[in-house]
Amino acid sequence: MQQGRTSVSRKNKDKDLDSRIDWGIIFCVLMLALIGIASIYVAAKHDTKTVSVLKQVLTQVLWYVIGTVAVVVLMQFDSEQLWKLAPLAYGVGIFLLVAVLVFYSRAYYVQTGARSWFAIGPLTFQPSEVMKPAYILMMARVITMHNNDHPTHTMKTDWLLIGKMFLWTLPIFILMKLQNDFGTNLVFAAIFAGMILVSGVTWRIIAPVFSIVVVVGGTALMLVITTWGRTILGHLGFQAYQFARVDTWLHPSADTSNQGYQLWQSMKAIGSGGLFGTGFNVSHVYVPVRESDMIFSVIGENFGFVGGLLLIMLYF
Repeated sequence: MQQGRTSVSRKNKDKDLDSRIDWGIIFCVLMLALIGIASIYVAAKHDTKTVSVLKQVLTQVLWYVIGTVAVVVLMQFDSEQLWKLAPLAYGVGIFLLVAVLVFYSRAYYVQTGARSWFAIGPLTFQPSEVMKPAYILMMARVITMHNNDHPTHTMKTDWLLIGKMFLWTLPIFILMKLQNDFGTNLVFAAIFAGMILVSGVTWRIIAPVFSIVVVVGGTALMLVITTWGRTILGHLGFQAYQFARVDTWLHPSADTSNQGYQLWQSMKAIGSGGLFGTGFNVSHVYVPVRESDMIFSVIGENFGFVGGLLLIMLYF
């Protein structure tokens, strides 16, 4: 009898697991993975002089294997188990964000000025990438527990919820600041804002908060693009390279031989692909460190506008 119950339980678990598999998403992810490997190969073949092509491709494949194992493991947990694991995941994420302040990659620090990368043999990764899903899980737990305790929304309870969410977010903001990773801090700020929007907080709070954000954002923009504003930000600890990134973003063609060189070359590569591209593994434009943030330039150059459009459609 016990064996029969165990068999039924296992079948129910397998059925529940199958119901959580979206084969459409798996197909899209598989296609993106194959395109990613091919793009890394092209970038390494034409633009990288110091690292072997095989090493870069195998490193990418290794990360795919690690990611696949992580997904398979996570799929074994149901929503209740993930709920229980949220504080642990958050704690591990915070630990990694603290650890990277000491054991950061010196090479990446020289390149980026940020202490936000671990280097383990041939592999490098940012602990903030681990923190992002852990943070979302923790925020979901905080929101659900609050709404269960306060089923009726009032201004007082909604502000209390925002306060709770901010307290869980504040350590991340501080650690990102210590890492000198302003860009990732903006990502967490966007996640925080998105979680507030879906938390059930009344629009009587969201509307004025949004107005304040617009005012603060406009003020920040004025500080960044004006001389007097940059003087103030300089006293607050902002570095010259951060202003240079803003200038490159606002005026990509103004400094094509220095700060804007990579972006400008990437735009040239994408433009050279035309409608249908130059063909696989055919590159006429040099893009430095293309295998990193500028990997899309490989798609644009080799497969053109049509190839780039099809790639973007895979995300939808």
